[in-house]
Amino acid sequence: MATDGVFSAISPRPGSRRTDLRKAVSDSNRDNQRFPAVIVDCNSFEGRTFSEKVMKHLRLPQTEMWFMTYIETVEDVFDAFNRDATYVLAPYHFIESDAELRDICDVSDSFIPVIFVHRGKAVLPGGRKADVLSVLEKLVSIGFYRNCILDTEGSLDGYTWSVIREDYPSTVPIVDSPGHAEGFETYAVPYML
Repeated sequence: MATDGVFSAISPRPGSRRTDLRKAVSDSNRDNQRFPAVIVDCNSFEGRTFSEKVMKHLRLPQTEMWFMTYIETVEDVFDAFNRDATYVLAPYHFIESDAELRDICDVSDSFIPVIFVHRGKAVLPGGRKADVLSVLEKLVSIGFYRNCILDTEGSLDGYTWSVIREDYPSTVPIVDSPGHAEGFETYAVPYML
């Protein structure tokens, strides 16, 4: 089932309304356009642990699937991939350490860190905040050339977005409105019921 979940400053939460996931994906892919489906496993975030259960039954034929889940270690990344997930996404601030990030980068080119933005700043482990551009620079220096920025508050200013577009063109914004992602080749907008 798909839900009208919401993103808080640090984690996704499920909503109260539900619909069939396959129907939601089908509705999103009208007019013979095929968009990737970004599936967010809210249960893993609530439990603060990766659970394989959702991946065992998750199949979306003819749809590219990106899967966001709770990841702390490189072992979690191994568990998170199934034959249908093209990418696994995970919030940067939940990764156990920079050493784990390096290990993840070494073993998978299909893992994408997600920088959560709260009040214009990147959320770091432990709830600290930092400049979004400095966090992007750090992730790129580790080897992550594709990253996501989740700014569903719309709190990043236009200048920061312009620098990201120019200096980090493979960044994938996750925003409330396509207008906030203008100029990016790929972006994600949460599904609203």
